[in-house]
Amino acid sequence: MIYTEIDTQLCDVHNSHKRSEGQSMLSEALAQQIANEITDVIGFNVLITDAAGTVVGSGDERRIGQFHEASIEVIRARRMIAHSAADVRDLVGSLPGVTIPLVIDGDVVGTIGLSGSPEQVEQFGLVVKRQTEILMQEASRIGTRLTYERAAEELLRDICDWHRSTFTEAQISRRATGLGYDLRRPRVMVLISYDSHTDDAAVEGRPVSLEVLRAVQDTFDSATDLVAPLARQVIAVTTVVTAPIPAADSALTDRCRKYVSQIRERGWDTRVGIGSIAHGVEHLNLSSQDAYDALRLGAVLDPRGQVYDIDRFRLHQAVSVIPAETRDRLSRAVLGALATDNDWPQLQETLIAWGECGFNSSRAAKRLHVHRNTLANRLDKIARLLGRPLDEPGLGMTLYLACVVARRAG
Repeated sequence: MIYTEIDTQLCDVHNSHKRSEGQSMLSEALAQQIANEITDVIGFNVLITDAAGTVVGSGDERRIGQFHEASIEVIRARRMIAHSAADVRDLVGSLPGVTIPLVIDGDVVGTIGLSGSPEQVEQFGLVVKRQTEILMQEASRIGTRLTYERAAEELLRDICDWHRSTFTEAQISRRATGLGYDLRRPRVMVLISYDSHTDDAAVEGRPVSLEVLRAVQDTFDSATDLVAPLARQVIAVTTVVTAPIPAADSALTDRCRKYVSQIRERGWDTRVGIGSIAHGVEHLNLSSQDAYDALRLGAVLDPRGQVYDIDRFRLHQAVSVIPAETRDRLSRAVLGALATDNDWPQLQETLIAWGECGFNSSRAAKRLHVHRNTLANRLDKIARLLGRPLDEPGLGMTLYLACVVARRAG
């Protein structure tokens, strides 16, 4: 079916109208979402009217609220009618095309019209009619809240997978706006991985995956937050931030640590990767890739950690895309005799701490929990083994990079 991407993600809880006795079951939000999505798929403008012939959804949003006179005859006849250019000359608000009645539980609740040459658009008529009726029935059966949640989850998954999808940025942005999310606000993608140690683990009969998802939703409970399962044992979140960089947003860090604390109390391993700050679909997609890299690199470089921000691992992220052969040549050429010395693990740890402390000996000694003289002795030994003074321009940074590469290689 050509409309599988529409699924049931077509209802806006923020703007939808509850149906009362005698009113049409077509909410404006649902009608607009259907019209937008089908217009994008078939390339012809689609409009939807209520039972009175008023346009409640259209790919051309300027037509919303207008009277579509061609619908009145269709509602009365309860069948599809094609209108040529000559037919619509005296019909208010109507264009050439086909108009089809929408029937739910035996009642005509409105119409759906396809603008264009009747010969071209008629082939889509019955397919569009049936798909629209199915979506309306599902929205009515499941209810607005569940329909909205599924739509929000699909939206977030499509953002994370955008670099591999056929959706345009405009299409996804429009869906987000329809669901009440402004992707232009500064946001960060967060990926949460968890391991319950067993695939079929359950709590009171419910899968662990559901319990973890609920814990994430409890933590990221702002109306601006989007939360969705992304893959097996991975949950994605996009949340609005206030700081210019994610690492400086204490509220975001606090929420991540709150989740970790809550979930670890239940005996499940979990880690959180925080991506870069982003505006719009493309940058949010990149932020999700950054969050994935933060998870992947953090698990190797800081296995005891729980919350990893990509800003801590930018260098490692860049190094990871360098071909393995080039990395190996760098470590062999730069480290030389260091890598074969009996104290190599200690010397490697020293150089990494020294580099990550900005080559400040006092801070590095404190980080390594050693006296500053001990650090000085280690650096002297490194210089002797290399046969080069460590104050040689650029050498400290090169050694640090080579040690990072060597540690990544195991």
